[in-house]
Amino acid sequence: MLQRSQTLFLLGVFILSLFLVTGPIARFTLEGSEFILKHTGLFNEAGEKLGVVTWPLSVLFISVVVLAFLNIFFYRHRIRQMRIAVFLILLNAGMIGMMFFYTFVSSKQFEGALLMHQWRFVVPPINMILLYFAFRRIRRDELLVKAFDRIR
Repeated sequence: MLQRSQTLFLLGVFILSLFLVTGPIARFTLEGSEFILKHTGLFNEAGEKLGVVTWPLSVLFISVVVLAFLNIFFYRHRIRQMRIAVFLILLNAGMIGMMFFYTFVSSKQFEGALLMHQWRFVVPPINMILLYFAFRRIRRDELLVKAFDRIR
């Protein structure tokens, strides 16, 4: 049933994860020039890609988006839906670590640069909270179904 409350939480995770894929993670300003860190790499003002390889971050971002979308449609398989929600929580925790790692690696390339984290840094913790709420609602539904089966 797509009209459940946990579907709204999972849809929120999907939409927020789409925002992660669309824009910059961090900006570096050094002597009037600006460098942008995206999930696809580090770019200068002209759009030329610099030497930081971030394909693991791209894979992680895209896998979170795809799993969050697919998890919405597993409403008939609540146990699978709960497992995917827990897995997505772990992926988002890894995403936080990888985002900080790549900003650290990129900041080492530009000594003395002003680092400005973008608002996309708060998306994975918000996703984790929404996934936790979805997990609790899915678990509540599963316990309710088991209680009705026991009564029959």
